[in-house]
Amino acid sequence: PIPPRPPLAARCDTVVEQIELAARYKGEHIACLEARKHYAWYLKGVPYAGYYKEQISKISTLEDIDRITAGIQRDLRD
Repeated sequence: PIPPRPPLAARCDTVVEQIELAARYKGEHIACLEARKHYAWYLKGVPYAGYYKEQISKISTLEDIDRITAGIQRDLRD
């Protein structure tokens, strides 16, 4: 059987960790470019996530990721 999807907060923690690890190995610029695609995947199926997906498409720094993640965890539920 397929396990249930983790809560949104846990998915956000995982994506932030993934991006931080990528920044450590590939540099912040490359990690942020990759984050634009990967972060949106973590929001798949989350109602009203369109605003944050738009913000994700503009990520250029790790600070952007922290700001967006705080907003997602504050505003969205799955």
